[in-house]
Amino acid sequence: MDQVKINKLVIQAQQNNQVAFAQLIAATQRFAYGSVYRMTGDAEESRDIVQEGYIRVWTNLDRYSGQATFQSWFFSILRNLSIDWLRKRKRQQLASIHQITEVDHNHPGVLLEESELHRLIRSWMFTLPETQQLVFMMRDAEDLSIKEVQEQTGLSESSIKSNLYQARQKLAVYLKKNGYPVR
Repeated sequence: MDQVKINKLVIQAQQNNQVAFAQLIAATQRFAYGSVYRMTGDAEESRDIVQEGYIRVWTNLDRYSGQATFQSWFFSILRNLSIDWLRKRKRQQLASIHQITEVDHNHPGVLLEESELHRLIRSWMFTLPETQQLVFMMRDAEDLSIKEVQEQTGLSESSIKSNLYQARQKLAVYLKKNGYPVR
């Protein structure tokens, strides 16, 4: 759905139009779920975070000024919720590590959910400025075209390309610093 239609739905939803809000959810849920999943790596938690994100959007629509695109505003809500979840999970993992006495590394249950590189990139993404993070996730992680990113964010093609270039340069430096070969 293009930016103009999303803006119309947002304005209608700000007037407590629940049908418009349901259409807004339908128009943005793929973007929302994909964005959160790439940050958390957990499908079930991602659904919960997206649901909480929509609740926050509905309760705070009066605060949305339209200065940024709706997707950017919504992404910042989702990002903050994801960061909170990751912090909570980290605290829980640290607590459970203290309870483990011995681990059988040959047990099939002791497998990594994702590679070290994916975890490294996910943690790196949170260090990017919001626009670079949004563009990087949409273009490189979700494999959207420049045109699709432009439609969903309202950013110009040159802005998308510039932010993507800067994010990729920062990623190369970060990976090199962490011992990964970079072309």
